[in-house]
Amino acid sequence: MDTPEEERRLFNHVTCNSSALVDKVTVPGALALDLIEQAEVEVDRLDKLKSSRMKEIALKRQVELEKIFASVHIEIDPEAAREKIMALIDSGNVEPTELLADMDNQIMKAKEEALSRKEILDRVEKWMSACEEESWLEDYNRVLISSI
Repeated sequence: MDTPEEERRLFNHVTCNSSALVDKVTVPGALALDLIEQAEVEVDRLDKLKSSRMKEIALKRQVELEKIFASVHIEIDPEAAREKIMALIDSGNVEPTELLADMDNQIMKAKEEALSRKEILDRVEKWMSACEEESWLEDYNRVLISSI
């Protein structure tokens, strides 16, 4: 995380002692209740920060996914997808790396789908342009004939 070094130093003694055996903790007051409570507050703060950052990253990837789907005219429910992401992160039942890996996988599949639809979409676009041009020519001919 982006915790400044200065803030990390405040809890250096806690992190060093957390994995030590009880008889190896030699600093007086190292396991004092107020230090443990401070560490709990800091852990809660960092958990909230982590959750917030995860939501931010996940929503950016969701927006990327939505853009890919929109570009190939695949309809999805973006609100439901975002709510699901938020619920997963809030529940704490999903490992952040797994969630992001899953989203990366979805983006990759969406790009593959977009690539497979590209030829069809290009043909549809050309057909629509031809229809517009034909319509314009018909309108032009009507105006030309009516002016004669």
